[in-house]
Formats: sequence, C-alpha cells, structure tokens
Amino acid sequence: MQGRSLFSILLILWCSACVDRINIDVGSSSFFPVVVNGFISDQPGPYQIQIAKAFDIESKLSIKTPIQAKSVVLSDNNGTTEVLYAVSDGIYQTSPTGIRGKLGRVYKLKVELLDGRIYESTPDTLLVSGTVDSVYYNFKEEKTVDGASKYGFDVFFNSKANPKSNYYLWKFIGTYKYDTNPELHAEPCGEGRCPRPRPCSSYVLENGQLRYIKSCSCCSCWTDLVNPDPIVSDNQFVQAGQFKGIRAMYVPLTPWTFMYKVHAQVNQMSLSRKAFTFWKGVKDQKSANASLFQPVTGKIPGNFVQISGTQTPMEGLFFATSISSRAVFITRSAVPNPSIIPNVSLPFADNCLSLFPNSTLVKPSYWAD
Repeated sequence: MQGRSLFSILLILWCSACVDRINIDVGSSSFFPVVVNGFISDQPGPYQIQIAKAFDIESKLSIKTPIQAKSVVLSDNNGTTEVLYAVSDGIYQTSPTGIRGKLGRVYKLKVELLDGRIYESTPDTLLVSGTVDSVYYNFKEEKTVDGASKYGFDVFFNSKANPKSNYYLWKFIGTYKYDTNPELHAEPCGEGRCPRPRPCSSYVLENGQLRYIKSCSCCSCWTDLVNPDPIVSDNQFVQAGQFKGIRAMYVPLTPWTFMYKVHAQVNQMSLSRKAFTFWKGVKDQKSANASLFQPVTGKIPGNFVQISGTQTPMEGLFFATSISSRAVFITRSAVPNPSIIPNVSLPFADNCLSLFPNSTLVKPSYWAD
C-alpha cells in the first residue's frame, strides 16, 4: 500500500492541517515542546512519522513548523529495529521493505533531536482489529439558509469488535478522480491573455494553434476526502460486540467529486487503552471547539517520555494498530436525478496537482475507468 493512502494521511491531517486546532499547553518556557505523530500497522509500509514544533495559541508560530531530528528509530520487543530516513522536513519514513507490524508484538519509537534531547514512546501492543463488515450510503438532500438544495451522500458502516477489546479508531477515505485542461492555460499578454499550454499537457503552441504531441501527464488526478474529526468507539455504539449504522462521512455532490465516482473506504484501527485515551481526548477537544457552551477540555495525554537532555515535554502519540478495511464505489448512477449533478462551469486550465492539496497523479490500484 502506498504511503499516500493510509500511513501518511491520518495523523498529518488530523493533527496539523485541520481548521480546528488541537490546543497544547506549552507553558512559559522559551523551549517549545515538540509534537510527534505516527503509527505502525499490520498493513504493508512504509510508515511515516511527523515531527513538528508545538505552538502557543497566543503566538504567531505555526504547528506545521517541522523539526529536524538526529535519529528516529522504530523497534519491537523481538529485537527488530529500523532507523527511519527523512523524506522531507519533519517527515521520517521506514523502508517499503523494512519493518512491518505483527499481531501481539510491542512497538516503541525513539527520537533524538539535534540539541541532545531524547524521547521514547511507551511500548504499545499491536492488537487484533475486528472486521468492517459492510459500507453503505444514503442519498441526502438538505436546504441551505437561502432555500437552495444541497446534495450529497451519508456514508455508514457496520463492523465487529475483537472480543478482547472495544477500543477502536475509524478512518474514512473517499477517493475521487478529476480532470483538468492544462493545454488551455493562458497568461497576461499585452492588453489580453495569450495561450501558454503547460509543458505537461498534450499540446504545444505552433503558429497560434495547439498541436498534439504526446499523452498528457498532468490532466487526471486523484485526491481524498477524509473525516475531519476522529471517530472513536463508544460503549453506546456496541451491540453484542457489533457496531451498527455508524456514520463515517458526508460526501458532497460537487462538480469535482462526482466527475466520475467516489471510492468510499472505511478503516477500523485497533487501539490500546492509552492510544484510545489520546484519540478520545482529540475528539472531545474538537467537539468543544465547535460548541458555544462546552468548555475546551484539558491537556491531551500523549505517550512520550524524555530520557535525556534539557527537560522539555514532547506531545503527540506513536501507536501500533491492526487495520480492517472495506470499501464501495458511489457512482453517478446512485444519484436519483442525474440532472442535479453539477458540471464544471469553466475548464480548470492548469496542472491537476495544483487544484487540490494532497492530490496525486498515481492511479490507485483499485480504480477502474
């Protein structure tokens, strides 16, 4: 499984790219704490670890400020060890053929920073995930404040728990394909605009005319919708070891999402009690941020301890998880009235990668045109 699909999206988006911030008390020290997020699973790697500087909500510092580490080491209780390598600022990754999570093994992460501080995560056991039994969807029409209709799909799932645990995190990933027209790109020219087809398009401009020369390498992209808030297990959801009718995500009907179809996937991730407490804290804090009456909850409990260097707290979580997945395609034919599917009013005349963040030119293995 490619790193873009499952192992990089989850913690990066939830902990750094969401609009609702996760508040971390940095205290009054001039040393800002570090935030580390990542996990290992029983699915094929590579696995990614994100290291960034925490931020004071009263300052102008960004939580996305990356931190360079001297070393990042992942190990298990069976003597397997791997040193991660940097793929970009603050992002460290295992080898695609390196360590892989195994049920029952215990994992920890050791991070040494350039200033001599060393941190370790508390050991976390990789537990059985249970199974996602089904994923389904319902078409939905809502009215906006001005009376206009808004359409989309609510996506739900049913799953079974591991008899020995009810601690789970669920992740929704909705992948869709879209096309752009980089051959129509134009730039200011005199008092108007002149055609300037992108080099990655299929065309070049000759004598004022577009001439086809090769297949386009930036016309079609795939990008993901992910649930903005963590979905964690709750005793009120469980019915005889089963989770029934859990809402995973709302998929809006837009010109881009349903240009073709949406691959709707739900991943059920096993959690230790410590990891569950962390994700439950994230969920509670984000819920409080959206409420006028509920106070923001306290510090979210991470699982790192400092073993060397100037004493400065490290926040975040490294955990081990087993993953069960199931997916369905939501096609255009699922829309009751095809005439309500909006069309792109104007061609997007540029590289498709520039339209949505985290998009890719790589066609997913499950995608069939």
